[in-house]
Amino acid sequence: MRRHAKVSIAGSTQGSGMRRGRYGWACLFVLGLAAFLGSSAPSAGAQACPNDPRSGASVNLPDCRAYEMTSPPEKAGQQVLGTDGLEIVGPLTAQNGAASTFNTQGAIPGSVSSGLVSTYLTRRGASGWSSENISPPLEPYGFIIASLYFAFTPDLQKGVIFGGWNPPLTPDASPGTSNSYLRDLTTGAYRLLTPGFPPNEGEIFASTVALSDDGSHVVFTSPQETGSCGPPAPSSFLCDWSAATGVPILVGRAPVTNEVLPGVVNIAGPGFSGQAWRRPISADGSRIFFENGGEGCGICVRINEATTQVVSPPGSTFQAASSDGSIAYITNPASNGALEWYDVNADVLTPITEAADEVQGVLGTSTDGSRIYFVAKGELAPGATAGQNNLYLWTQGGGFTFIATGNTNNIFKNNYSTFGASNSRVTPDGMHLAFTANNSLTGYPDNGKSEAYLYRAATGELLCASCNPSGEPATSGAFIEGTSTEIGYEPRNLSDDGRYLFFVTDESLVPRDTNITEDVYRYDAASGAVALISPGSDEFDDPFSDAGASGNDAFFVTHRPLVGIDTDEVADLYDARVGGGIASQNPPSPAAPCTGTECRGQSSSPDLAPSATATAVGRGNLSQKQNCNKLGREAKKLSNRAKRLRKNGKQAKRNGKSAIARKRSKKATRLAKRARNKSKSAKKCRKRNRGASK
Repeated sequence: MRRHAKVSIAGSTQGSGMRRGRYGWACLFVLGLAAFLGSSAPSAGAQACPNDPRSGASVNLPDCRAYEMTSPPEKAGQQVLGTDGLEIVGPLTAQNGAASTFNTQGAIPGSVSSGLVSTYLTRRGASGWSSENISPPLEPYGFIIASLYFAFTPDLQKGVIFGGWNPPLTPDASPGTSNSYLRDLTTGAYRLLTPGFPPNEGEIFASTVALSDDGSHVVFTSPQETGSCGPPAPSSFLCDWSAATGVPILVGRAPVTNEVLPGVVNIAGPGFSGQAWRRPISADGSRIFFENGGEGCGICVRINEATTQVVSPPGSTFQAASSDGSIAYITNPASNGALEWYDVNADVLTPITEAADEVQGVLGTSTDGSRIYFVAKGELAPGATAGQNNLYLWTQGGGFTFIATGNTNNIFKNNYSTFGASNSRVTPDGMHLAFTANNSLTGYPDNGKSEAYLYRAATGELLCASCNPSGEPATSGAFIEGTSTEIGYEPRNLSDDGRYLFFVTDESLVPRDTNITEDVYRYDAASGAVALISPGSDEFDDPFSDAGASGNDAFFVTHRPLVGIDTDEVADLYDARVGGGIASQNPPSPAAPCTGTECRGQSSSPDLAPSATATAVGRGNLSQKQNCNKLGREAKKLSNRAKRLRKNGKQAKRNGKSAIARKRSKKATRLAKRARNKSKSAKKCRKRNRGASK
């Protein structure tokens, strides 16, 4: 089996001559970077940190964080995907924050191209970050253009990949046909998920929709019979692959009789099936919630690949389940969408709300299923307004707690989106909820712009995380989102303890944020402080990617070089790490150049020293031409990005994602305006050059 090359980030493995050549360039770059980012001296009253002295841009970070470059510095111009509106699975972070994935369109040096998209796993070790290409080399099969990872376990130890390779990745896979595999990312070993596909059939699309936390079960849909997952199912098959047997079996079987269910069978969940936060599969894979399109079963749960229980009648909507699969929440159309919870062990369905309460959607639950956040129009607790969109917490044994009231336009809707990722996050214990709203829930003048809020159940506090600390009215919205889109996975914008909330906004909330593009901010619930995480000076968006469970590792993509070894403005993945900083990523600056008499050395002739007037250059002393090409290139990049955003916005609108479409259209307009300004500057620059040459 081909071994994947690992690319060291912290230290070089190249020859000494190459190191010396690059060192000189890096030194010059560091000086320019320092001038660009401003003084590296900590501001007055800055926090004393055990990892001080931090260097460069890191001195501005809160929480004793320091920037660490996690993608390789040598990428042959390849961008880390996650910017420019590209809707491809973005960087995904392990729970402990010590590993992350990222994608590039082509191969970076030291690895082999994997088609349209190459996926890398970057890990932090004792000497820094190193990256490994985890996409198999792709041979030129005409029927497939890319290999894609659909899912990863939370520890990034296993991943599910789909694609066509010649030869196949395992001996039991069919040649000339696309297959799905489970890869052990620690050993590189593959296991086939789709045995029995006919050979030489080209692309047979098997889509992973759920993965257990330990990787022992993979649930996928397939248009083709595979293993024991086959006839007489009437349409696409919902299959459960078990690591214990290595064979996928059919999920959609009836209670009692175990016969194959009629109609279409899908993984449970509204809209985009497989939203991971809804937990349609238990952490150990023993319980799988599925729906039967209103025929025969409604919503059911398959237990231990052996028995099926009915959860709710046909037409019901699965909302979420506990991580062990013992509790499920559904909304029942028979009672006007009333919220109900199902005890799997007792086989009992119990109502929480009534039909008149008009439940609108669910924002999230605790992992044990004991707490659930939802929006309803009923007056279920003191403070709520009947007929309005009220946000509640319901606790088993504790009843309803009112949090906030929206308006008739349902400001909370983006927080329980049924398509793709939402703007809400819930901590594992269910004691903290992060969400967005645009009707000034705390009195801040938001001007109808979206703001990020944090609710703390223990105290009943509702905190505005993204409201401008200056008190000035909002000029742009804030969003709780990330680039990771793996089968509905939602990035960890909220740390497990509820302390750190990461959000993005175009608005400048601190003086250091000088651009008008998307930047990453951190809200600290312990102090109430808002701080900038990304540099705040990138001409492109700096999107939040993901974070570790503790919030100590916050990953984002930026074009700005933030450490000494980053010597270009190609998009890279960075970690703003608490207590971080890698010495080898920030080599010392070269000695300052000599000045005046220091430059004479041992010369005995004072006449060799240049005069002060000979070296002074004023505004009118020298006619020097400026390099106008950079302005032109920047204008072209901005214009191209605006075009891509408009195109993606139109596609989003066609897909019914009007909010995303509006956001992209606004960004495209801003970028197009900046492109025009850059273009004008380039023309003026060329005109000045022509005048200077006369």
